[in-house]
Amino acid sequence: MADLKEKSISLISSTTGIDAKTVATTVLYTVPTGKSLIVDHVVIRVTGFDAGAKGVQAVASFGGNAATYDDYLNTVTYTVAAADVFIRDSVDDSALPIYAAASSFRISIETGSDATTETWAVDVFGYLI
Repeated sequence: MADLKEKSISLISSTTGIDAKTVATTVLYTVPTGKSLIVDHVVIRVTGFDAGAKGVQAVASFGGNAATYDDYLNTVTYTVAAADVFIRDSVDDSALPIYAAASSFRISIETGSDATTETWAVDVFGYLI
């Protein structure tokens, strides 16, 4: 039987412990040899949150272009006010890249939240061809 990730939109990867306060990139998935990845949507799960005097929201991009990692979602502001919530984000009706074998799909935190604590888990949904 063929791998389900090649026959349906499924959970491709789940990455925990992303600090939404720190400007950085994190690899979410590396495309296996001989395959290509089509990303359908991402889910950000807030696993830790303490607002403190929060006045700045995290801004993040997603993608595989090595310069900015923003060719899937570009510079999105994510407003978070509690733990144990999630945000589903996708791009509909747009021409998007197909990520080739050995490329990495990443999140890029471009502006860090100024919450006391803001930790995310990111789930990538899509399929392999």
